[in-house]
Amino acid sequence: MATPKILKKRGRKKKNPNPEEVNSSTPRGDDSENRSKFYESASARMRTVTAEERERGITAAKTYEPTNPFFRVVLRPSYLYRGCIMYLPSGFAEKYLSGISSFIKIQLGEKLWPVRCPYKAGRAKFSQGWYEFTLENNIGERDVCVFELLSTRDFVLKVTAFRVNQYV
Repeated sequence: MATPKILKKRGRKKKNPNPEEVNSSTPRGDDSENRSKFYESASARMRTVTAEERERGITAAKTYEPTNPFFRVVLRPSYLYRGCIMYLPSGFAEKYLSGISSFIKIQLGEKLWPVRCPYKAGRAKFSQGWYEFTLENNIGERDVCVFELLSTRDFVLKVTAFRVNQYV
């Protein structure tokens, strides 16, 4: 009698991380204090803004013309919540970020934040680190951010934020 052949599963092995070591932007477990802090911070950044207030923020941002290459972004909810990913304008990405494969630096004031910015097929996006940057700087919906390229060697983008609540 032949012994049965044991088939091996193909594909990647699933990682089984220790839940206490998982670093996530959403609260986990029974820690109600952390959970409430997370949702308070997210809801505090949600804003009800009139069309007039939004226009004032956009107009203020348009008057700012840096001498270095730059792009402007009006922050949408999808850039700030859930997956917290922001795609960069493809024209800017193709021209200046085509050599990027991992982290760049975002500067607001004197502080720098490392933000993952993978570039693939003409598109770049901010992912890991972007949420922390927006949270620490109280960047919210409808704010307009101007990203100015300061250094192509170290890939530093200076952020100038035009906050909607400044014009309320």
